[in-house]
Amino acid sequence: MGDRAEEAVVLKMGDFTDALPPLVRIHSQCLTGDVFHSLRCDCRAQLEIAMKAIALEGRGLLIYEHQEGRGIGLLNKLRAYELQDNGADTIEANQKLGFESDLRTYQLPGAILQYFGLRRFG
Repeated sequence: MGDRAEEAVVLKMGDFTDALPPLVRIHSQCLTGDVFHSLRCDCRAQLEIAMKAIALEGRGLLIYEHQEGRGIGLLNKLRAYELQDNGADTIEANQKLGFESDLRTYQLPGAILQYFGLRRFG
């Protein structure tokens, strides 16, 4: 990960003091899907489903991570879109750009879960 600072926004709902595991969603930022409703992915739908499930449950944690495009960043994600227009899938496009299929890391979400004392999840 180098010198890049990892960032996340955490939304917490309800009390986590009982023994029941809370619902947890770790969501990687997707500007094109989450904000602009891109049809290339189901990221926004996944985010909405997670938030509704947490709201219905009355407790849960949403960790929204700054790891756009499976960790390759927004500009490279847009370059991958161009390759996808020519028939590549997400993994192939990332690899053609010189990246692994998924560069996301989960150290920060792990630390966030520990911060909230979570050991079991629903």
